[in-house]
Amino acid sequence: MNNDYTSFGIQEPDEDIKIYRTKEKPEPPAAPVESVEREYTEKAEQIESREKTPPRRQSRKRELKKYRELGVKDVAVPLLAALIFAALWFAPTGGWIRTLTFLIPYFIAGFDVLLKALERIAEKEPLNEALVSVLASIAAFALGHYFAALLIMLLFRICSMVESYTVRKGRKRFSELMNIRPEYANVETAEGVLSVSPDYVNVGDIIAVQPGERIPLDGVIIDGITTIDCSPLAGKTEAVAVTAGYRALSGCINITSPIRIRVDRSYEDSTVSRILSLAEESPENKSRQEKLIAVFGKYFSPAVIAAAVLIALVPPIFNGQWLEYLHRAAAFLMVSCPSAMTLSVPLAYFVGMGCAVENGVLIKGFSYLESLANADTFVFEKTGTITDGRFTVTDVFPEGLGERELLGIAATAEMYSAHPIARALRQASAPIVDAQDVSAEDIPGRGVRAFIGGKEILVGNAALLADNGIGYKVPSRSGTAVHVAVDRRYCGHILVSDRLRRGAFDALENMRVQGVSKTVMLTGDVLSVARPLGSKLNFDMLKAELLPEEKLAAVDYLISNKGGIGTVAFVGDGVNDAPILRRADVGIVMGALGCDEAFDNADILVMDEKIGKLPIAVKAARFTQLVVKENTGLALIAKFALLAGSALGFVPIAAAAAVDSGVVILSLINSLRALGSWKE
Repeated sequence: MNNDYTSFGIQEPDEDIKIYRTKEKPEPPAAPVESVEREYTEKAEQIESREKTPPRRQSRKRELKKYRELGVKDVAVPLLAALIFAALWFAPTGGWIRTLTFLIPYFIAGFDVLLKALERIAEKEPLNEALVSVLASIAAFALGHYFAALLIMLLFRICSMVESYTVRKGRKRFSELMNIRPEYANVETAEGVLSVSPDYVNVGDIIAVQPGERIPLDGVIIDGITTIDCSPLAGKTEAVAVTAGYRALSGCINITSPIRIRVDRSYEDSTVSRILSLAEESPENKSRQEKLIAVFGKYFSPAVIAAAVLIALVPPIFNGQWLEYLHRAAAFLMVSCPSAMTLSVPLAYFVGMGCAVENGVLIKGFSYLESLANADTFVFEKTGTITDGRFTVTDVFPEGLGERELLGIAATAEMYSAHPIARALRQASAPIVDAQDVSAEDIPGRGVRAFIGGKEILVGNAALLADNGIGYKVPSRSGTAVHVAVDRRYCGHILVSDRLRRGAFDALENMRVQGVSKTVMLTGDVLSVARPLGSKLNFDMLKAELLPEEKLAAVDYLISNKGGIGTVAFVGDGVNDAPILRRADVGIVMGALGCDEAFDNADILVMDEKIGKLPIAVKAARFTQLVVKENTGLALIAKFALLAGSALGFVPIAAAAAVDSGVVILSLINSLRALGSWKE
């Protein structure tokens, strides 16, 4: 075997080197105690001088504060008002005295409702459900329907209680699942370990993490062997045994032994911080259903109030029955607010997304949950999704070089690449020179061009060599061929193979059961490698030997020919498919944990690499969407039936209030059914 590296002007590497050669960074000299204390004190003062909670988080907290925990007052006040009313009902009073006495329970029950109406008016929402209830109850009281007036107020309070409980339950579940923010970090200093907020830690600092503690910041383990639980980020998953050199992510929990980590990201840029930011922003990305409801409510309430005025004034002009039509207008007004829809729809989405987080799937917004529910075409990138993306070298076919030399040249040229094939080459052989002696550029869909010792190295697929007018040999065995050329001279090829991801066949079949009508596989690999895989997994369409721009064009074609029916979902690994993820109706990344590109470009993040979560996610999204449609349908049917009945005089005020409130409560409770959406 020819192992002569001298033609490159390079010393032969050691025989036992099988991994990437790296240079250890020297430890910085210890800082004086005073400067360490001063550094952390100054940083603490800077952070504490700012708002501890960013404006976005503050608004989220204020929104959640509306839906407070139920207290004694919430039960005692309605009960007191009801008891006083019952006592007065049997009191031997009459005339104006009886009217005045009934004002006591009325104001006890309605004071908070009136305050809520005024608050909403101050927030520039003049036509709100609280004001409508107040107006309806005043009309009922003025007409002598004291029981109906009180019932309107009591039912509004009861609905508010149920709303607070159910909405807070749904949102609290979502926020608790995202409660992964570390409270402190143990930073090593010249004088020992100092416990500080993660915000205060600098890149390059060394932190100590004891068993049972949450890893506060992203970094590389430099000392210790332990087991890490990633389930707070990835959902239900097995603990991982790790040692020095492993990159630990914030939010995970150290289980067995103490470890030391060199921080490589500030808290603001850490994994846990990015996940929390995405979770907090997701409700702001509203679904199409919510937008339609908002538009509906904007025009519906004023129209209904105008209709109530017409009911009260127009018919009596012709028949003189003023009192009768005042009753009808009051009942009509009572049922005018679309509370069932405006409350239950967001709640269903919150609950569904909370369950997704619990299972290690982060959905960036309600609109993407809706798009996933409507997805009937799924497009898969082969590498890293259908296959596990862990290539291994299976054969080496040199031309004029030794096997070891060919592998070394290929590994060196690929030392800067993040592609899975590049990682396989680096695992098979050590680079033949240090990184600073190599310059390289990626050629998308082709490979790399590198310069080593003044020589041009081409490493990639057959298209790369053909583009440069270099002849090559067609592989005689199955596998992905990586061709190598030095100064435009063909030097052989290396075969690498990838494994089918565990559970891929069952996942795709289950997705078809969930209603996915078309599955497509796109790959840059050769057709001879892709076709057996596509046939085994029963793909409806297979396209191989594609450049990145050709993959994008294929997805664009599928979207353009949907005819407005259904949506197209793209599933990738987030590394080389950012444009496609952004172009698809919904972009999904497998194994998103630790992938920066996924956080920036994907709409749905599957934190681990379990492809079996995809059909469950589709099922859960469709079940959540079903709950939303049920609530909307129930609310609309009940609403228009009550409006018609009250306008025609078939539904009295008290009955209108009771039925409308019952619909609201039923819709809110139905939203909690989404809690079971992730059950297999």
